[in-house]
Amino acid sequence: MEKKRKIINRENLIYLIIWVMVFAMPVFLSAGGDSINWTRVKHETIRIFPFFIIFLLNNFFLFKYLKNKKYLKYSVFTVIAILVFSIATSFFNVEILRILETPPPPMQRPPMPQQEMLPPMPQGNVFIGFLNKFFYNILFSILVLGLNNAIKILTVWLEDRRDYELLQKAKLQTELKVLRNQISPHFLMNTLNNIHALIDYDKDMAKESIVTLSKLMRVLLYDSDNENYRVKNEIQFLNDYIGLMKIRVQEDVEIKFDYTPNISDYKIPPLLFVSFVENAFKHGIISSEKSYIHINLESDTNNLLFSVSNSKSGIEKKGNVKKIGVENAMQRLDAIYGDNYNFAISETNNNFTVRIKIPLICK
Repeated sequence: MEKKRKIINRENLIYLIIWVMVFAMPVFLSAGGDSINWTRVKHETIRIFPFFIIFLLNNFFLFKYLKNKKYLKYSVFTVIAILVFSIATSFFNVEILRILETPPPPMQRPPMPQQEMLPPMPQGNVFIGFLNKFFYNILFSILVLGLNNAIKILTVWLEDRRDYELLQKAKLQTELKVLRNQISPHFLMNTLNNIHALIDYDKDMAKESIVTLSKLMRVLLYDSDNENYRVKNEIQFLNDYIGLMKIRVQEDVEIKFDYTPNISDYKIPPLLFVSFVENAFKHGIISSEKSYIHINLESDTNNLLFSVSNSKSGIEKKGNVKKIGVENAMQRLDAIYGDNYNFAISETNNNFTVRIKIPLICK
């Protein structure tokens, strides 16, 4: 509502500036030396005023038909208005001009010799003068309405663009909310399976894992919409998540999570990388081979760089590693950053790596 009011106020300010300049022009054009020809100013102001009236008529009444796509009604009423104003103002201006230009009663002086008297103005010239004023009024009425409609159409376009942007923003927020909500059940299902397997042989560790899980769930419930979510929150979440995932991992599996401390206070969309880490644990642990998961989070001048590499069985078919969580995360990246991010997957017979580069958000 505030933006719409600003657009309307800007439009009205444009009209005010234009008409102040138009009504001020006769004063500047009539100034000669140290005096102003006020008779000419009055005459020019009277000639301008009807165009101001037709502007008001179009701006506040006729344009509504054009805005609502009632083109026939707008055309008919506009043509009628232009003709009526042109005819009326032509007669009106002629009469006003006659009154203003009537000279004062002449002083007594000898009569002019017969041979020096000017012939009377032919009647045909009066009609031609009326036609000239009539077509002049039509032309300038069209110009006034054209300028008014151009500004109004631009204003309507700005309003429609604002409404479209608000609609797109609301749509984007809805999509992001749906995608974030998809993280919770998918993540919870995998983590509960790990804790369930732990209960049978280490109940104390299972209890600790449930406490850690509750911390993670608190983040999912309360921080997934947090606009002030920071990289340090994501790092803490990933550390807790990795701790839970190690429950079912053999001791000889190499797990590394490296990050640079200087990026911890930058903003980041919540839970952006957990799906890729989850995918690495799900597909990167191979019981019959030496396995590893390497996670790295760092920055260059303007970007945050994330990568996760995991071992991969040589007999595993390419493409099987992209699961629901990864696809969901990619959709979030598209929705948040559009084309302003880089996403790359490199895959060999024994390795699968995801690399992501996103712009850093100010602290």
